[in-house]
Amino acid sequence: MRETFILPDFKPLLDVSGVNCDKVVVVSIVGKTPCNSMGLKVKSVGRVFTAGCKTSEECFIEGCYDEENQIIYLHLHSLLDTDLLIKRYESLVERCNNERKCDDFLVINDEIKSSFARALLLLIHISHIVILSHPGWTFDTSYIQYFKAVDNLSQKKVNKITEALKEIEGLSPDWISNGRLCTPRFIFYFERCPKGIYNLKKVEHNLEDRIYHILKKTRIISSFGSSLFAIPMNEEFVFISSEQSRDRLGEAVRGLIQDCQPGGVMQVQAPFCSQPYSERHFLKFLQVHIKQARSKGFNDTGSSSRHQLTQPTHFELPTLQHWIDSTKVIYDVVMKKGLISSLCTDTRFSEQRCLKVLPLALARYQENLPPHYPHAEHDRRLSMALALFNAQARGPVFQQYVTKLKADCKAHWENGRQQCEAASMTGNPCKLPKHTSEQEHMSGFIYKAICDCGRKIGPREDPYNAKQANYLFYQQISRECICSKLERISFPVFQPSIKEYKAATLKETEEALSVLSDRSNELTPENERGLFRQPSTTEYLPGMLTLSSPPGLLPVYSSWSLVCLGPSSLYSHNLGLSESHHPGFLNSTNYLLPWDVTVYSKAKMNWVSKYSARGRRGRPAGASPQFSVKVFIGVEYECSSGHRFMLAAPDKILKATPGSIVKDTGHKIAESDMPLYYPCLCRANKLAQLMRLHVVTPKAPVHCTLDPKVQPAPGAPIFISAVERPTKLTQSAYWVMRLPYVYVADKEHYPQHMGAKLLQGVFGVTEIE
Repeated sequence: MRETFILPDFKPLLDVSGVNCDKVVVVSIVGKTPCNSMGLKVKSVGRVFTAGCKTSEECFIEGCYDEENQIIYLHLHSLLDTDLLIKRYESLVERCNNERKCDDFLVINDEIKSSFARALLLLIHISHIVILSHPGWTFDTSYIQYFKAVDNLSQKKVNKITEALKEIEGLSPDWISNGRLCTPRFIFYFERCPKGIYNLKKVEHNLEDRIYHILKKTRIISSFGSSLFAIPMNEEFVFISSEQSRDRLGEAVRGLIQDCQPGGVMQVQAPFCSQPYSERHFLKFLQVHIKQARSKGFNDTGSSSRHQLTQPTHFELPTLQHWIDSTKVIYDVVMKKGLISSLCTDTRFSEQRCLKVLPLALARYQENLPPHYPHAEHDRRLSMALALFNAQARGPVFQQYVTKLKADCKAHWENGRQQCEAASMTGNPCKLPKHTSEQEHMSGFIYKAICDCGRKIGPREDPYNAKQANYLFYQQISRECICSKLERISFPVFQPSIKEYKAATLKETEEALSVLSDRSNELTPENERGLFRQPSTTEYLPGMLTLSSPPGLLPVYSSWSLVCLGPSSLYSHNLGLSESHHPGFLNSTNYLLPWDVTVYSKAKMNWVSKYSARGRRGRPAGASPQFSVKVFIGVEYECSSGHRFMLAAPDKILKATPGSIVKDTGHKIAESDMPLYYPCLCRANKLAQLMRLHVVTPKAPVHCTLDPKVQPAPGAPIFISAVERPTKLTQSAYWVMRLPYVYVADKEHYPQHMGAKLLQGVFGVTEIE
């Protein structure tokens, strides 16, 4: 009867008869297996197992008790077995990514080797015979590293194992003091035989000499004192299987296909069925060692040299119950998770190399650092540090130290060296150290800007809010100019009636967000009762006024300006705008354009302007009286260097020959959408912004009107100067309307966009009532 189990669960063995009296021999199987072997080592012995029980462990020991022969077989399954490695591959990748934050298999390989070494140490402490199986025919010298690591770990754990064994009743003092049954005997099994070999026994003897020489030179086995394990001097301990390696799964599939052919005969044979013993069979080889263990035990360390030990080494055949109890306590001491540093050679080298390069890379990052710097500079320096680290660091922990380098550089930057970087209304970052919201921002950019009337050029600090850009700057520069003394048409703004007034909360779902039509100036309680509202005195409009602003809300300040420079005689169409009164204009661009408008008159009725050709035409009988007026208009653009120019058309800069009459007319700029931004002719190739509208009104009995509507981006709200539109201008005067520098609706800011435009219909003429 055979009972299988997985350490440390011994429940199947507790019901075995003779558990307290049977003396057992423990045989363990360790090593590596190739693919398609189902993880079984030493096939003739491995058949007693279930070929890998269903368990999620990556390293486990499967056991089988041969009650008839009183032999316990232990089979170590680990990720050194190719089949198990393939089966656990996905979980290994997940662990590597999630736990170690790394994609290098060598990092996880340290855990695989450490788990194997701990399991090997356990088997050395609870076994009499350990079979080391290898899929090739040469000794794998990588085991030397495992043996040394296990030996060091054994010396560290021996006292704990001894203390744990003292708690078990009935154990012999020698067993307790040694911490194990005996110094186990290692025998070596090689699954493949080299080709062209006729005297296999000679090959085995040569391999025995080579293995003994390697183990002796590396001091794995010793002639004096206790060794980790021993090899027999007077017995054969190497067995090379002469059975050729077979792909049993492939053979089974090919046989099935062949048997399914017409005339084929189905022959079913289990891939791992028991085979009759031959002259060369490993079980016969193994029985020699088992019989010796059963009869006189092993004294291999004493016979490993010419000098015999005065006292024989300890060897004991335990009862099944004592073996179970001792295995449990040794398992608890040995099989604790953790890395064995002597096995982590790849990662230790990598870690030492990375630790050496890390301060050099950090020093490269910190080299000639300014007191504070922006995120872009941090990224640039981090790239330099990473380039140095990439060139000199190596190994599986490389990625972990890359993460640490990034974290250290970021921590150095965030330790009082961060630049504020808050974007101004023109998109420039603040160059001050990172500060609280109470402190004002400063980008360091100074622009040249012109006042409301156009007579004064002054420095403008890069603005960080709409009020500073559209209102405060012009208030300040007006004190140095005559702007404050000129006649001005003021636009309605919020007038509070209480001290604790606040910004209105705008909700798009409210019915009050009805879009204002172009007939806003005609709304009265009688004709549009649902849209008309008295201006609020407790809540103000948080942004600038747009066509979609709720009725009854006004801004705290006006972002627009409309001033009268004086009488219309200030402008001479032959001379254009004088440099003394309008500085900064590029050559031959300082002219206004004549706009001839025909006005149809009717008693007690105002007429929107109609455009016609110059001169009067014949008027049919019964037609309304008409007359023609000449208005001079201009759209002025201004760049951040203080350069100014006029446009003659949406895509054409005005160019006039000095001393001659301007050939262009104002029809194109009056009838077209004008771009809000246009490339300046200066060397810097900057964008100029539409900032002023010029109107010289005639002496005729008409009102020239201004109704600017600006859309700063496609799909953006349309900004207007006032709810009551259009704005009427007085006769025979020179008027200048200054447009906003920035456009902010509610809390949304619209930066420079080449699709921004001033919509047509800005200029108009109506008859005086």
